Amino acid sequence: MDIEDIKLMKDPDCYARMRLGIGLYPWQEKILRAMSPRGSRVAVRTCNEAGKTSTLVLALCLWHMESFLGSLTVTTSGSYRQIKDQLFPHLQNWGGRLGGGWEFGDCWGRHNGTGSRLVSFSTDNPGKAEGWHEPPRQAAEIVGRDNPLLGFGVTGEQWVAMASGADRSSLMLVMDEAKTPPLSLYEAFERCHATRWINLSSPGPSFGPFYDCFTKHAGRWQTFRVQAMDCPHLWDDPVKRAEIEEQIRILRPELVQSMIYGEFMPASAGMVFDMQRVALAMSGQPARWGEGRYKKAALDISAGGDEQVLAVCDGNEAWIEWAGFEADDHRLVELVIARLRRCGVKAEDCLADDGGLGTVVINEFERRGCALRRFNFGGEPRDKASYRNARAEAYFTLADRLRMGHVRLPDDDLLREELAFARYEVGNPPLKLVPKEKLPHSPNRSDVIAMIFWELPDVMGDGAAEAAALTAEIASPTRYRRDREETAGGVWEE
Repeated sequence: MDIEDIKLMKDPDCYARMRLGIGLYPWQEKILRAMSPRGSRVAVRTCNEAGKTSTLVLALCLWHMESFLGSLTVTTSGSYRQIKDQLFPHLQNWGGRLGGGWEFGDCWGRHNGTGSRLVSFSTDNPGKAEGWHEPPRQAAEIVGRDNPLLGFGVTGEQWVAMASGADRSSLMLVMDEAKTPPLSLYEAFERCHATRWINLSSPGPSFGPFYDCFTKHAGRWQTFRVQAMDCPHLWDDPVKRAEIEEQIRILRPELVQSMIYGEFMPASAGMVFDMQRVALAMSGQPARWGEGRYKKAALDISAGGDEQVLAVCDGNEAWIEWAGFEADDHRLVELVIARLRRCGVKAEDCLADDGGLGTVVINEFERRGCALRRFNFGGEPRDKASYRNARAEAYFTLADRLRMGHVRLPDDDLLREELAFARYEVGNPPLKLVPKEKLPHSPNRSDVIAMIFWELPDVMGDGAAEAAALTAEIASPTRYRRDREETAGGVWEE
């Protein structure tokens, strides 16, 4: 098929079926067809694993480059790894299958027959077009602008500004993982006056520019929603379907909304802790259990001047026993041993963060005859199907205890702040915490509190009904369900 034939196929769905030989689902056909008219704007929210990048983005990029002389396609994704490892391997593979004239790097492409260009950049670092490493002359050639600064600290917004000034017959903007870019990038895209623009993403919380495409700016966008049930490779596959049904059963309803049904989550979603429950736990209202019978401690060992924290709990009540920074390991060990003895906590009942400097300090405890229990936040969780690592499991276990009113926390402003900043992301396994590096400061106080309540005794009272309920919860700490009718109020039910 030559270029003249391609021109006759003005619709990208036709291109995908006839040129690429891709079998399309009905929703894929509708979305591709919606991108055909000049001036089209399309917003798509999808379930997880719908195949938006490997099918929709791929077909649109190839179609636009091969169908419009001198066109420019600008694509974004949430990270450079997604661009380099997901999109461009597909483009390179298809370029080879379609015949000569195609060139692709890690984040750029060219079709020599039409003179069309493709450039991609990540949005996880708004101040940098991450992944662009071409020499200045080649970069300028690809974008079509003679700018010696290209490829050297140029921002994503600057890329878009240059695209908007290019004298081209067609400019298409493809924003993959569109829930992640900042508003500034959306505003930069608006200034481009693109001939076509599509945003695709799994839906996040109910705010931000991607959410606005479906709400207050809905009149300017043709919108689509894709559920797992719309994807035969998910719903018609017995193994995949069983996995989806299990996720529906065990995951938080807001996660099911996003991952399965392609719906936006409540604005408060992504927070690990219900701050109303935290406030109750800090008010002294939850009943006291296990006083004098259950004593544990947790130690966070930080380096570089970060706060070191020792927390203690007696029964279901926890407090910050000591917080500060002791650079000398020997003095730190002596201080902690003295505090543990004063609180009546045995060494084997003190959990310590076993990572980095923590390992060295824990070894010093053992040389003193005090073998603390090692806890590795990055280690494997007990429930591998639900959590990425032990840290995520510990935090969500604490969230469980809080929503059931089983724990009492100190009225501590720093702890309250750290619990409020705790956020989760959906991955595979489903739940992981936002990395510490992305938080305002290291969450040392919330870490030790999460460690303490990661384990609870089988019985915390003298046969009280609450103790029986607690025992049952321990047996299956992650099998919770939030009442769908009371999601906004943060009420959780079994």
